[in-house]
Amino acid sequence: MNQEQFKQRRAELLTQEYAEPERWMYLSFADETFHGAVVIKAHGLTDAITRTHALNINPGGQVFGVDMPDDILASVPETNRQRLLSAEEIKAMWPDAKSIREHEEDEA
Repeated sequence: MNQEQFKQRRAELLTQEYAEPERWMYLSFADETFHGAVVIKAHGLTDAITRTHALNINPGGQVFGVDMPDDILASVPETNRQRLLSAEEIKAMWPDAKSIREHEEDEA
């Protein structure tokens, strides 16, 4: 996919996502190492990633994103929303939080 095709596809996805209501999402950024996570309000994953770039809180790497259930969101202080969080900050909020790699190792 070239740059123009990528931009066109992103625009298509954003149009679809904007038809949905905003919701709180958890995004984790990693490659071989963890780069941080963000709790952000967006219409969907593409919108959330776009917003992290606009807020200058996207550290790069692969992105994993999920919707946040209200009961879990309630444990996230306002000061920890819409900013890049370290692994230590995430563990302080959710002591039982695990990375995808840790979940995979538990299943093996």
